Amino acid sequence: VILASEAKWRSDILTQMRIPHRCLAHRYEEPIYQEGSLVEFVQQIALEKGKSLCDENRESLIISADQLITLEGEVFGKPGTKEKAVAQLLKMNGKEHQLICAVAVLYQEKVQVRSEVATLKMRELTEDEIRFYVEKDEPWNCAGSYKIESLGASLFEEIQVKDPNTIVGIPGNLLLDILREWGFSNLMRSTKGA
Repeated sequence: VILASEAKWRSDILTQMRIPHRCLAHRYEEPIYQEGSLVEFVQQIALEKGKSLCDENRESLIISADQLITLEGEVFGKPGTKEKAVAQLLKMNGKEHQLICAVAVLYQEKVQVRSEVATLKMRELTEDEIRFYVEKDEPWNCAGSYKIESLGASLFEEIQVKDPNTIVGIPGNLLLDILREWGFSNLMRSTKGA
């Protein structure tokens, strides 16, 4: 199994689910969202990340994922810098936003892509609290500028999601559904199929 990501938090989800894997950086240049269905856009990026590793890893099952945040019609990806992270969080401050996370699984001729949407309501925080958070968690490589698995959990007063791992970086419930459909169970000693 290959995870098309070098993000530790995504790898940790697979480790928690006892899915042995190795991490490889995908080779897909991610486009900026322009228009159309945001869910389909996130699904396509997740798929393309996985496909970028297929040629050199034909015998491997490849898992890839992507996330974006949407707030009042505006789309947030990875901020990239400390100041942009602060700006994103100030915009979300005290408001409800949606996080879209897609997972793609590719194995030989099989391909499945699924997504889940989480709704999060951020607390009313001061700018000093937001700046402190960004200093401590360094979330500028995360969509929406927060790490829910870390101090970022303190930013929210309400979260609606089927699987908390969706917010971390992979909708584990959907990933396991796909793997089980293909004959793999992380709850068994041996596997068949995938």
